[in-house]
Amino acid sequence: MGGTAFVLPGDEVPGDDGLMVSRREYCPIACGVEVLGDRWTPLIIRELMIGARGFNEIHRGIPRASRSLLAQRLRELERRGLMTHEAGQPGRTGAYELTAAGQALTPIVWAMGHWAAEWVFGDPSDDDCDGLSLIWRIHQLAIPTKLPPTRTVVHLVLTGAGGAQGWLDIERPGVTVCKDDQGLTVDLALEADTAQMQRWLIGLVPFRDLLANGHARFRGPSRLARAFPTWFETALYAQALRRAEQRRLGDAVPA
Repeated sequence: MGGTAFVLPGDEVPGDDGLMVSRREYCPIACGVEVLGDRWTPLIIRELMIGARGFNEIHRGIPRASRSLLAQRLRELERRGLMTHEAGQPGRTGAYELTAAGQALTPIVWAMGHWAAEWVFGDPSDDDCDGLSLIWRIHQLAIPTKLPPTRTVVHLVLTGAGGAQGWLDIERPGVTVCKDDQGLTVDLALEADTAQMQRWLIGLVPFRDLLANGHARFRGPSRLARAFPTWFETALYAQALRRAEQRRLGDAVPA
């Protein structure tokens, strides 16, 4: 046969065995993967995006990372110029803050979440259920302007897989989380299934469905019970989740 053909390199390429090797490729995507390509870095960026500053705050948002691993990743991100660390004064913890380069990653991390919500996300399994982490996430997603005008203490009792209890001490504009009883007067108590609360907080179901189906029940003033779901941001992934649901329903329709 005459002429020439473009042939892709095959098995003869040295080191092309499917294993991750320390080898730079002159490509911006490859360079970006070196920064964001591990499990924990996008989650650390997420925590800083939604307000965490101290080491313990960041760790509470990523409890499955060991403290030593988290410290290592934070040092690496600081070395790469994505965050700064201000050492704490005696008796006070230090603070982490995203640099301009780190801030520029925030739409990328949000986009990862929106993509996952639309294409690969689903209901939580038992392994996904962690009541203490859920209570921490609820406090992170509080909307300051929607919180009650006077100090309000909410006792959360989460049941089922990953069950836990905790207290939200709400005093506008913020919320403090307590995992132990501080002896505060409770204004509103909520008992709910952990997995169903996760579905509500991520935006899969409205809170009224939890009440209607017996997955949640309040004890306390009805005005606080009605207002509780409005205090927290649950629409971050709503559009992507709706598109996923519409696609699922469409695929289920017989041809």
